[in-house]
Amino acid sequence: MTTPSADLNKAIKEMMTRVRAGHLPSSYEIVNETFGELGYDALRLSRDAARGEFNNLLNAAFRHTLTVLERYEDRAYSKGIPSELLSMRANLVAEAERVASQHGFQAGAESLMSSLYLELRQAFLSVSQSRKTRGGRDFELQFERALTLAGFPFEKQRRKTRVDFMMPSDAAFERNRMVCAIASLKRTLRERWREVVGELVELHAANVFLVTADTNISDGHIESICDLGHLHLVIWDEIKSSRFASHPMVLGFTEFANRRLPDLQAVWSSAGLVQE
Repeated sequence: MTTPSADLNKAIKEMMTRVRAGHLPSSYEIVNETFGELGYDALRLSRDAARGEFNNLLNAAFRHTLTVLERYEDRAYSKGIPSELLSMRANLVAEAERVASQHGFQAGAESLMSSLYLELRQAFLSVSQSRKTRGGRDFELQFERALTLAGFPFEKQRRKTRVDFMMPSDAAFERNRMVCAIASLKRTLRERWREVVGELVELHAANVFLVTADTNISDGHIESICDLGHLHLVIWDEIKSSRFASHPMVLGFTEFANRRLPDLQAVWSSAGLVQE
């Protein structure tokens, strides 16, 4: 396989930035649009309903966010990538026109597509990488919206740690870390999750939850995260019930939102860590 040059990689990166500019909304805007289309807001969904449907709500948002993103991607990429490439490689267009004039349109099109193969390959690799990058941020925002609708107090973490959500707050954690909850999100467990587990264990907190949307949960994940790391792993209900029903440290989203967090919230209230 031909390896693209550093100059080509730079050119495609700059090109894709131009293609996305003004056409692809931010993750916040995409997730906001997703929840609106699904009818998930405080006016139409009560706190208790959001808790009861937490797994289904989050799963629907997780799936529909990609649908919303794809609508914008289709419009941006279908026109933007060809337009930018043809402008960047005007010499190749001229050559394809020459071939077409002598041998017909198909020959000219084949000449152009063949000449642009590396550029096209790198452009669509950029699309794939962008989705992966956005995916983690999207999942974080989906989870945040679900927590808000379910009425759980939390504080987003701005510092460079593996903690994404401190519940009920940073200040409460400083007062009594043994009753507070920590949630760290990993959209998938394919990479770098061991680093996350190591840092979370070092916090020496009692209620630490590693939350994932991954469907490929292995016994090795359970051993390292739950059995050795002593952390709770929060996964989709159907995976919990079908594969890890008897493991107490593996929680489905329904149990997480309807038993674990409400029990902790009651403790926060009685300890004066949250205001009623």
